Amino acid sequence: MKTAAFADSRRSMSRWPSRWPLPCCGGSRAAGRAWAGEGRTMSAERSARRRQRSSQELIRPLEPRDREAVREIACRTAYRNRGAELLFEDLELHADYWTAYYTDHYPDESFVIEQDGQVTGYFFGCPDHAAFTRVMARRIVPRVVGKALWRLATRQYERPQTGRYLRHMILHGAREAPHLPYDRFPATFHCNILPGARGRGLYTTLVLAYLDRLEARGITGIHAHVTEPADSRGLWQRIARAVPEMRVAAYDERPTRLFLAVLGDETPMINRAWAFSLEDFRKGVLWLRERKGL
Repeated sequence: MKTAAFADSRRSMSRWPSRWPLPCCGGSRAAGRAWAGEGRTMSAERSARRRQRSSQELIRPLEPRDREAVREIACRTAYRNRGAELLFEDLELHADYWTAYYTDHYPDESFVIEQDGQVTGYFFGCPDHAAFTRVMARRIVPRVVGKALWRLATRQYERPQTGRYLRHMILHGAREAPHLPYDRFPATFHCNILPGARGRGLYTTLVLAYLDRLEARGITGIHAHVTEPADSRGLWQRIARAVPEMRVAAYDERPTRLFLAVLGDETPMINRAWAFSLEDFRKGVLWLRERKGL
């Protein structure tokens, strides 16, 4: 565990107090009028209930002691909250792939939600796609793939879908990944919140603060990826339609046969990716806060 990285990151986190009580989760009525119309803003009663529920919730920087908690959340919330073991039984390696960059290499933009002393969610910010790709390619992916293949070869796995998952990802994963102009839209983030802590404005509170810090650094573009049923319009496509002022700067999609290959699930699935300016992305996040309370 590279605790020195956490110590070094404190300077870049000076904009956030070490333990930051959440503000009101209801959002501003001005933003509601701008993006959703006066009649669509949250009621005062709903906002009051959310303030009461979130009174014991804190957002604070990720600390070394949070490592196991965020790894567990990454596994529990995978594949639309069906759990990582749905496709891949090796929870250690699943957690390594999805969290090790942020916990072990770049914790500077990482935060957790703490409720009554328990971590119930995390936010991992990644301002530099190129740096992320270098660390993943050199330090994380080779180790994860090597361990997985060794464990497969030595028959340490019990579920047949694990072998099918590894085969598909190695042979087809790169081809099924969408591509964007990452040099123009280098920032992204990874956020997971346990179901019991959702719907309280936590997600948008974290994202909006992250956008503020990106703007302060002069970063102007952000991207997002999702895997979903092919007949779905896609979350950010729906938001862009609902918020005409929000423009999608770049988009790509690639069909994936992962679920068919591993589970025999014939539901057509697709990997989608979007890119936005920070200004346009902020409009969508404000809409989510006002309309959905996320």
